[in-house]
Amino acid sequence: MTNKQKQCLLVYLGYYAGDIDGKFGPQSVAATTAFQAAYGLDPDGKFGPATEARIREVISTGEEPQAPEIPADLPSWWVGIKYFRRDEKGIACTCGRCGGFPVEPTERLMRLADRVRDLAGAPAHPSSTVRCQAHNDELTGSSQNSRHLSGRAMDFCIEGWTGDKLLSLVKQQPEVNYAYHIYSNGKPTNYVHMDVD
Repeated sequence: MTNKQKQCLLVYLGYYAGDIDGKFGPQSVAATTAFQAAYGLDPDGKFGPATEARIREVISTGEEPQAPEIPADLPSWWVGIKYFRRDEKGIACTCGRCGGFPVEPTERLMRLADRVRDLAGAPAHPSSTVRCQAHNDELTGSSQNSRHLSGRAMDFCIEGWTGDKLLSLVKQQPEVNYAYHIYSNGKPTNYVHMDVD
């Protein structure tokens, strides 16, 4: 079974909402893990023989698909986010001390990120979204009242895009409050910061 076929099956059952591109990346792994957990399999994210057999069985028998569970503390709007998952790298605070989510990313920010990703037509890779105050204070040049602290900012890149091209696209979005290049060693990178009110 090809990766595209696996993605199509996961789409059919409502577990995957990304591109059918044959790249079994973080979203495909997360979708597989969610399916495995819902159907009593080892949730390791690997689309192996047992997972393939179970998903084929569910589809061929007409068994009612089990909807992905939304954790009780997770806002329901996450279900409508197509390209990003709360548990993917770059969404939670990376300090390792605060539990990852001192605040939740805002719906306004994540819907904006989804649209930018859709308009770009290529994978997006967030590097920083939510931050706790302690981690924010440790970062050189970070503002004391950064919008990352309230879940209203994301630093990210688009695969294959320059920072200039991405920044131009981001600045065209009406709800963007502020956007700028992310610098490293005094030079602009392919990463861009965007935030919302």
